[in-house]
Amino acid sequence: MLRGGKAEKLFARCLEETIRDARDILDIGTSMRFAKELRPHEQLFKDKKYVAAGYKPLMIYGSNNCDCHQDIQHMTFDDNSFDAVLCIQVLEHVANPFLAADEILRVLRPNGTLLVTVPFLAQYHGKQAEAYSPDHEHYPDFWRFTHQGLEELFCKFQNIRVYSLDGPIEFRLKQFYLEPILAWAPLRAFVDWIDRPRTGKATTRHMLLAKK
Repeated sequence: MLRGGKAEKLFARCLEETIRDARDILDIGTSMRFAKELRPHEQLFKDKKYVAAGYKPLMIYGSNNCDCHQDIQHMTFDDNSFDAVLCIQVLEHVANPFLAADEILRVLRPNGTLLVTVPFLAQYHGKQAEAYSPDHEHYPDFWRFTHQGLEELFCKFQNIRVYSLDGPIEFRLKQFYLEPILAWAPLRAFVDWIDRPRTGKATTRHMLLAKK
């Protein structure tokens, strides 16, 4: 989860840009409706058709249950079904992310917008199990993505922009499990002032925006 600072503000700005002119929005690979970073921005989806699709999702969240099951590598949606696709911290768990990228391209309408976040320098976060499965009880953790790898993965898209979501200082705090100290507002402000998120430098996550 993004917890304050430059990263959260950048994500919020890019999310708003992604869905501003969209009518039909797909949130693919999620565990529930408005999971992860989307929850604080649920109001942005008012008057839009939002579809939350997970892989064999657990239906234990009541009104926040996923709307349907989908395999991101073999989606059942028709071509050109959505104006925007959100893919938040999903592709590291997908066996063939190139196939997933092609499927996202297929279901997006012309000029549709894509927002993706993926880990780069981050801890393993799969669920240990004797038999791996993409479902939300047993998903593996396969990949990490540089900014160049992310650009290559979505090279069939246009107007690609890739951002580092945190800088080298915040990255190091997270590596030593010191992120909770950033809840102290003066320290959060100081780190935001001196840290410089840039592609090609240490960061825990990358974010991509692109157009079909």
